[in-house]
Amino acid sequence: MGLFLDAAIKWDQLSDTSYDITIGHRHVSKTLHIVFRPIDFDHLSGIHYAKDIDFGLHRREYRGKKLVQALISQKLEDTRIEKSVNWSKISERLSSIIVIEEILASDFSVYQFNPRKLPFHSAITAAYFLYSEQKQEGIFLFVDQEEALCYCKSIFKEHGNNYRRNQTRWTVLKKSKRVKDTKTTLFIHPSFQEKSP
Repeated sequence: MGLFLDAAIKWDQLSDTSYDITIGHRHVSKTLHIVFRPIDFDHLSGIHYAKDIDFGLHRREYRGKKLVQALISQKLEDTRIEKSVNWSKISERLSSIIVIEEILASDFSVYQFNPRKLPFHSAITAAYFLYSEQKQEGIFLFVDQEEALCYCKSIFKEHGNNYRRNQTRWTVLKKSKRVKDTKTTLFIHPSFQEKSP
């Protein structure tokens, strides 16, 4: 069993999990409702960097929302990806996915993302990103919004580029985790007061 399959199993386990992260900045607050959809694993995993690998299947059999189940059912041989010239880039994404719950349980920062304000070019499109120094390594988790939901767009370890440059940092006010019908509060900022319904 390889890292690719480990990450797919972790992502599949998160299918019934969501996080509500209430953030505030200059007297404005909003809640990011983060979910883990099967379709998002495809890009998050970095499989698009493995164009040099023949998986022995037609693309429509394993890409998009089919990728997680193709790996878990072993229809797709997970260790083939390790032969890609881009394996180091892919593997850091996969290892970050495996610790995603630890990242969301950690003391992370939230930034509103505007790539035009970066001092370098970035092709990433996302509404926000979380930055965590999980296990003494900086990890960026980018999320985008679709109506009331936030979904994961990209995840990777910090290298040379500092995506926090010139970005608006929001304060994490409250953090909750929901698994099926059970909701657990993970953090409440000392100054946070819940608004009355």
